[in-house]
Amino acid sequence: ANSKRRDIATLTSRYKLGGYMKIGWPGIILVEGNEMDCITFVDDIKRWRWQQLQVRGEEQKVILDGTSLDSHRKLPQHFEEIG
Repeated sequence: ANSKRRDIATLTSRYKLGGYMKIGWPGIILVEGNEMDCITFVDDIKRWRWQQLQVRGEEQKVILDGTSLDSHRKLPQHFEEIG
């Protein structure tokens, strides 16, 4: 599990995703960022060995030209492990 933690942290940094991760049962990974980066992140981690992995929800928001994604974030800009 430590390798997954490290690899998730590496991927979220690479894709500039923010959010939370809770290890254990039930575990949760919640990410926020550019839509294509979030999709790529999920595709990447789906290839790993998991007992179970489901995407339970998605939400998109239109960001107008001239505004930054960071100004619209609801989650931390960096990835945090909780619990």
